[in-house]
Amino acid sequence: MPLVTRLTGRRDRVKVFVDGEFWAELDAGVAAERGLSEGIALSEEELAEARVAGERPLAMSRALNVLGYRARSARELRERLARAGYLGETVDEVISRLEELGYLNDEEFARELARSEARKYGPRRIYGDLRRAGIEEESAREVVEEEFAGRSEHEAAREAAQRRYNTVEGSDAQVRRVYGFLVRRGYSASICAEVAREYRREADQ
Repeated sequence: MPLVTRLTGRRDRVKVFVDGEFWAELDAGVAAERGLSEGIALSEEELAEARVAGERPLAMSRALNVLGYRARSARELRERLARAGYLGETVDEVISRLEELGYLNDEEFARELARSEARKYGPRRIYGDLRRAGIEEESAREVVEEEFAGRSEHEAAREAAQRRYNTVEGSDAQVRRVYGFLVRRGYSASICAEVAREYRREADQ
């Protein structure tokens, strides 16, 4: 049976070594409740249960800290916790609990992100950002459509270009710069081309 060979750490958390190798960092209180101490032998099942129970409060604390900086999608938070080394079962339990408590809501996250980015970016860019964050394709499309309903993509692109290029030169180089800038901002190709052409027309007037 696996043998707990060493425990080190602070008052609130402890690093547990099993068979001479680092195994997991757990909440110190849970580790004590589970009887984890140097020299004790536990079955694989007992160790697995102890790990999930001991990781849960630490993972929850980390998750709340991450969410305190800005809203995250469930997938973003799941990836952050996985990179921190928590077991998949631990991560699943924390994600589920945060969703129950209302701290994690992909629908609200998507709307908040779209609302924030709509001041700077076009529909395509925002849709891509939502998909990369783990929002489902249909949901991402609906959120973007809702955010841009009643808006003129042309006017939004024109305003973005004016903020970046407030001097009209009308040169081929500026037309290309305006077009490339708007494409990177996520506006449709036809809108980008039209706004870029407007710079040339205005220079000719």
